[in-house]
Amino acid sequence: PNLSSNVVGGWWFPEDASVDTRRLVGSLKAACIGAGVQFLCGKNYEVSSLDLEEGNCNGLWLKTGKYIAAKSILVANGSWMRTLLPVPIEPHKGQSLSLRMPKDRPPILRR
Repeated sequence: PNLSSNVVGGWWFPEDASVDTRRLVGSLKAACIGAGVQFLCGKNYEVSSLDLEEGNCNGLWLKTGKYIAAKSILVANGSWMRTLLPVPIEPHKGQSLSLRMPKDRPPILRR
């Protein structure tokens, strides 16, 4: 209804979908908390480096000097991941990065 009169057609993709990211993130956070995930956020938890050994992340070092060991770690710092790992990504809205490791090398990180 609010399209320009210059628009003469369009495409319909029935498989396409959209999601309200705020609601999705809220739901994911609630599910994680329910599963026992601990969220550590804020200036006191800025990560300075990852403790990587043979493809495993055993823990991380905080800028405060504190070490945190855990069986599973998710560092969700977006394009600032390049400060922790050598990834070619710059901060731009909507940018993402997918990696596929060569078959002859172990993964940098794994589940």
